[in-house]
Amino acid sequence: MRILITGITGRVGANVARKLLSNGDDVRGFVWPGDRQAAKMRSVGAEIFEGDLANSEAVRSATKGQEVILHLGAAFQAGGPFTPEQYMDTNVKGTFNVLQAALELDDQLKHLIVTSTDATMFKYPPDGIDDPITEDSLPLITTDWYGYTKVLCENLVNRYFRHSNLRATVIRFANVWGAGEILKFPSFHLSTFVKQFEKRTDGAGSATYGRLKAEDTDGPRLIVARDMNGRSWKKHNIEVRDIVHAYDQVIGNPNTFGKTYQIGSKRPFTWEELIPYMSEKTGIPYSTVNLAMAPNYYEYDLSSARNDFGYDPKLSVFDMIDEAVRFNEKGTGDIIPTTV
Repeated sequence: MRILITGITGRVGANVARKLLSNGDDVRGFVWPGDRQAAKMRSVGAEIFEGDLANSEAVRSATKGQEVILHLGAAFQAGGPFTPEQYMDTNVKGTFNVLQAALELDDQLKHLIVTSTDATMFKYPPDGIDDPITEDSLPLITTDWYGYTKVLCENLVNRYFRHSNLRATVIRFANVWGAGEILKFPSFHLSTFVKQFEKRTDGAGSATYGRLKAEDTDGPRLIVARDMNGRSWKKHNIEVRDIVHAYDQVIGNPNTFGKTYQIGSKRPFTWEELIPYMSEKTGIPYSTVNLAMAPNYYEYDLSSARNDFGYDPKLSVFDMIDEAVRFNEKGTGDIIPTTV
């Protein structure tokens, strides 16, 4: 098939492209003009088309002749900073342009898959969330511009499906880790919380800061984060290799048209199981601290993706750590890195 990937040079797009090329598909990538990472995609056989998502003519030209569109390009927190106007132009106007261009392809288009994010949902109430989160169990409310613009994008996709019967699907990612990135995740490191709590003036915050400072004595240190009742934090993430599997399964599947799917790793993890393993693999010591703040405590129900398109994630958080350690030691691994 002829497949266009917007955002092809990112941590997800690059790895999805490599898989599709290995399947024998013709892959075209849409990138920012002058994207310094474009060469890595040319080297694996992708055609590169430069343009701005906010430019409707550029998007229309890039989509010409394509049978599948994977819309991954976006302005997001880690790639910024971006202004609110840039978030609106790239994410909302860009997605509108992709949808409109896809509609104009008529029957030539077999499938449009638009990427979204769990940043569309508020997942941090004071006591965490006990029940697995489905695609519809939480309201799509957020105050950051990235998440808010992605809510608007999901609504646009829904409109084009319902009004124009566009063969479109939304894939909503959990927090994504690429090559080596799990080891750098801020919430695994004590120093993150030292900085966060040093300005707290309330009693619970000041007491937490004192506990953190008492542990922050001998260089880098990991943290087993717990709530004030001593319950370990819990999170659901996803690594790039499982996202590649998801796209390989979902492309062209009519069961998914007009639907939104949450995808994540094989199972959630807790800090109390992950941090000791990471400490063992990296040699960085860790401390256990109860934090006076809303916890990370949630997991996703992946049954819709499993049932509708056979999503079957394979990676545990321990597999992710092993891959990250190998990447950091050898500079190579199973994942194309975000920057080369």
